[in-house]
Amino acid sequence: MLEVKNIYKSYNKNQVVKDVSLTVMPGEIHGLIGENSAGKTTLIKCVTGIYKADKGDVLYDEKPVYDNPEVKEKIGYVADYNEYIKYYTISQMVHMYEKFYPAFNKEKFNDFNQIFKLPVDKRIMTLSKGQKMRLAFMLETAKEPDYLILDEPTSGLDPVAKAKFFELLINEVEQREIGVLISSHHLDGLEKICDSVTMMHEGVVERQMSMEDMKSELVKLNVVFEGGAGKAVYDLPQILRISNVGSIYTMVVKEYDESFDKKLRELGASLVEPVDISLEELFVVLEEAKED
Repeated sequence: MLEVKNIYKSYNKNQVVKDVSLTVMPGEIHGLIGENSAGKTTLIKCVTGIYKADKGDVLYDEKPVYDNPEVKEKIGYVADYNEYIKYYTISQMVHMYEKFYPAFNKEKFNDFNQIFKLPVDKRIMTLSKGQKMRLAFMLETAKEPDYLILDEPTSGLDPVAKAKFFELLINEVEQREIGVLISSHHLDGLEKICDSVTMMHEGVVERQMSMEDMKSELVKLNVVFEGGAGKAVYDLPQILRISNVGSIYTMVVKEYDESFDKKLRELGASLVEPVDISLEELFVVLEEAKED
């Protein structure tokens, strides 16, 4: 089990991460979301033992990660920007990983590369960002770690490569019961794979819950007002966002229940239909609500 307990981290007296806690169980994919500068990457660098937290603990199966090579061998880390020895070819990097990581599975790397098709004789300095991201994922996964920590791992990937990445990640979790902590701005992808989510804002945890509970926090409705919605509808405090095309009004509401449904009908709604809300839309609406 990965445990992050009350982590604080600051730069030059600027508090970037403040009292953040989360848990990732084996076989679980935990999403980390938030706006730019929310503190996600700093938190991830504490989780991977790159940074030492000012306060708090990061434990993998009850062992600290910082300055602990034994634990770090069991962690795969794919950063937003992956820097390797630029004059090395991919084959040379694979050979180096074989030397440094006893559990490195070259056969798995080769199997993955049958999908991602990177030219192994190509120097790393000539790879595109998307190719470097694929290489990092293949190398770190072939280490056969107990935990994968992924920071914007789909950055630079085209839609086909992104779909293959998510498929391989899910297979790895299912087959090996690894725990995954993944940060991404591509919330549509996270929505499909995550079991739980932590939402950060300005260095603190705003929400932390299962994906199912996260998506039930707000409700999206299609509502028909055949004569148009009046001012009283727009003034309802439960409505966080409203738009319309003709007589069909789409709204995102909080605290949706039978009494709110009844209120809409009293105000002239002929149809009230709950529809699925995406994680991305939920996140955007919550961010907009903070600004009001």
